[in-house]
Amino acid sequence: MAETKQRSELINVAIYFAIVGIFWGFVPAPAPLTEVGVKVLGLFLAFIVGFTMTEHPWVHIVSFVLAMFTGVFPNIAAMMPATWGGDTFLFMVLLFIVIEYLRVSGFSKFVSAWLLTRPFLVGHPYRIIGMLMIVAWLLAIFVGIFAGLLLTWGFIYQICGIVGYKKHSPQACAMVFGVTLVGALSLSTIPFLHNALVIIAAFTGSTGLEVNLIHYLMYSVPENLMIIALYLVMCKVLWRLDFSAMKDMKIDFIPKEDLIMTKQVKMSFAFLIALVVMVFAPNVLPAGTPVQVALKAIGNSGICMILFVVWSLIKIDGKEIFDVAELGKQGIPWNMVFCSLAIFTFIALLGNASTGISAFVGSKLGPIFVGQPAWLFIILGMVITIVLTNFMANMVVAVVMFAACLPIGATLGIDPMQLGFLYTICSSIAFLLPAASPAGMLVFMNKEWMTTGEIYKYAIPTVVMMGIVAYVWNVILFMFI
Repeated sequence: MAETKQRSELINVAIYFAIVGIFWGFVPAPAPLTEVGVKVLGLFLAFIVGFTMTEHPWVHIVSFVLAMFTGVFPNIAAMMPATWGGDTFLFMVLLFIVIEYLRVSGFSKFVSAWLLTRPFLVGHPYRIIGMLMIVAWLLAIFVGIFAGLLLTWGFIYQICGIVGYKKHSPQACAMVFGVTLVGALSLSTIPFLHNALVIIAAFTGSTGLEVNLIHYLMYSVPENLMIIALYLVMCKVLWRLDFSAMKDMKIDFIPKEDLIMTKQVKMSFAFLIALVVMVFAPNVLPAGTPVQVALKAIGNSGICMILFVVWSLIKIDGKEIFDVAELGKQGIPWNMVFCSLAIFTFIALLGNASTGISAFVGSKLGPIFVGQPAWLFIILGMVITIVLTNFMANMVVAVVMFAACLPIGATLGIDPMQLGFLYTICSSIAFLLPAASPAGMLVFMNKEWMTTGEIYKYAIPTVVMMGIVAYVWNVILFMFI
């Protein structure tokens, strides 16, 4: 078995280098695409193919190394500030430590237990299901998508056992899939977490425009909540699901100890509040004030480090509550870190003027939209994003769409921020294939509760609904900001 796996990995390596070799040695550069641009595109294609073939981090590391030979940057010293050396990348790594701290402190258990035991839920099945989706959404955002889905699915399994819903029943499938879709949404909800962090950095790198985090939240959070509400409407109206068996259910399956707000949980709440306030403060405080200038200067990673120092000095019952080294050892998924490194690298490569990629794409796609209304361009870009994100890495799709569509959007008079927000959100509508996102992978693996056919029964109408909400809310919001 080990030999077969090794042989398969060597084949993956051979395919990767074959793609690079063909583009770097034989593919011509049609103007305005340059030879440098052909090399970048070949490396990018090899990265995408390698990403889909293997989970091993070699594809990310090799792509980063080969990027230095495309001709975009003269040496690694010039490339580092745009990739590994940026504040965004360091902040992302530090956030993995924060997420691990929220998990080990008991934050996730307390939040989910508290939300699910609210009195207004009793006797109202759709309120319970909605709360389950919100619990999954919050846990996926602040603790991690795997914890959010698996923990909330556990609650659903217990509910099904109590009221008698069988595995693969419509009611069970609808609840399991509802948690899946909010897990996917969580990847782009908060602008300084998960996929959104990298994608917004790509947008800034492509346009030079700095995203107002408050404005982004005004788009993402209401959009997510509207999708949750409309999914419940679809359960009732489209699929006509009967959840009446849950009316008399008492939510007493939550362990009482999970409802105790321990000192550790209080401190994790305080940490999270402090982090959110300090990260958003530069967008809220008047420009030029000492605090605003200081927070802007140290960046998000500096804010994180300051909080790390403060919390590492705090002890509860004689024990440290924040061991940075231990949290980092347990919480940093290095495979994901290396993947993000490769994506940051391609952000720097694809948008570079020396490649001619943006000009080439604009020359090919631009004529298609000449004389067409801006709304049609926005819708087509959104549909392409949703389709691609179910076949490719979500962050990669957003980077591609920025490179391809932002220049065209500018000629049509569309606010680039509007497209940036829309593509960021739509790149997380990804659960139609196992490789589409972590949420897609988990739900397709959960064959005990949902078959592939059952997944598509709920997924396809839901994707249509999510796309409509993303577009309509995007248009409405940008009428006012």
